[in-house]
Formats: sequence, structure tokens, C-alpha cells
Amino acid sequence: MSLMVEKLAYLKKCCRLTTEQAAQLSQIPVGTLNKIFSGQTKHPAAEHLDRLSRVFRVSTHYLLDDELPTECCFSGETEDGLFYLSAEEVRFVCQYRRLSNEGRQALAAMASLLRIPAGALAGTVPVKRTFCYAAPTLDGCAARPLRPILLPETDPAVRQADFTVLLGDGCMEPLYPSGSVVLCRRGMGSREDYGVYQLNQALLLRRLIRRRGVTKLVAPNLSYKDIVVSDDDYLDCLGVVIGLVCGYRWG
Repeated sequence: MSLMVEKLAYLKKCCRLTTEQAAQLSQIPVGTLNKIFSGQTKHPAAEHLDRLSRVFRVSTHYLLDDELPTECCFSGETEDGLFYLSAEEVRFVCQYRRLSNEGRQALAAMASLLRIPAGALAGTVPVKRTFCYAAPTLDGCAARPLRPILLPETDPAVRQADFTVLLGDGCMEPLYPSGSVVLCRRGMGSREDYGVYQLNQALLLRRLIRRRGVTKLVAPNLSYKDIVVSDDDYLDCLGVVIGLVCGYRWG
């Protein structure tokens, strides 16, 4: 694999774009883009490189210069001088750039809220402030998709949790009923854990099963059909479900 191919794969992953989405944004045919991403096209046309650099917001110099490391595509400058962003920070920047103005304002508000001391519930119970994502209901709607929540730290699972999800349907029954709030920890879990997955543009709470070359997302509720994941799908695990929230308060 050439370094350009490695860089393009890295940028594609950081920006959470499928090949089809990259083709739509760059106006490059999917077949042509597949050949570039796979390395089959050794010397892509300058026009194609220019379009890809605009989609991924990097310079063509970064793509062409093998002396520049893959993860050094983004940098910033502060009063302390120039610094490079980590892979996680690059991913965050890519996600931020794809937000609407309303989404950016909401993210700024979340950052401000997270810096405020959470205080206590009922005067004495120490709490943790994080955010709750309202999973879409069967009709695909969520009244308030993201809101701050206060969790009692007397529960050991709360101290491990990074975010929560409000269940909008019965996909997690009988483990967790619809309308309940579950605790989630960032990262991948074991084969037996249920996780929060982004499949293309959808958010799903499922268990990931790989068997005989087939990848599926499976719900505990048997009335929900298994979802087969193809090689062309974008799949990312946002976290693992670690328990049920009790005694929370919207904050």
C-alpha cells in the first residue's frame, strides 16, 4: 500500500465518509474513486487529487509528500506555538466541520456545561454531569435528540459511563424497556456486550456478531430483524452499554 492510499484511507475514516459519500462530495465516479482508494490507479489525475483535498480539507502537498506522516495532516497554532492534532482530535474536527450551525452551537453549549461543577442530587448525593442521546423512535423521530443529564455517582457504573442513551423503541427489550436510560462507555466491548453503533447515518443499539464471513447487528428483542452489514457500509462502535440509569435528573 502506497502512503497516499494509506492517507486517503485514514482521512476517509476520520471524516466518517463512505466511498459513495466521498464520490458525491467530490463529483468523482465511484468506480474511479475505488481505483484511487485501492491503489490500482498509481498516478491519480491532478483534478481528482484537488477535489479530494477539498473534500478532506487537506493540501495536495500532504497527499503527495511521502515524507509527511499520515497522522500529520492537521495542525494548529496557539500562543505556545505550532502543534499537531492527535487522531482522536482530527476525527473530532472532521465531525465538527460537518455539523450545521445549530449543531455547532449545541456543541459549544455542551462544552460549557461540562466545565460547570455538577453539584449534588437531593443536597448530598454527588453527581456526574454528562449528556443523553434520545435514540429515534420507530417513526425515526426524537423530540430532543441531545440533552444534559445528572447521574448519581453512588452507582459504580455511573463512574465508568461516558454518555447515556434514552431508548426510543423496544429494541433492547426484555433487557431494558422502552423509555429507560442506559449507561454507555466509550470503546469496544466483548462479543457478549451490546453496543451503540453508527451504521451509515443510523444509530442502533445492537450486538455485533461475525460468523462465517457475515457481519450482523442483532437486537435482544426477537421481533427486530437482524441487520446484515456489507463491506460498503460505514460501521463504527460509539460505545458499549454497561447498565441502567436510576435516579437521574435532567440537568
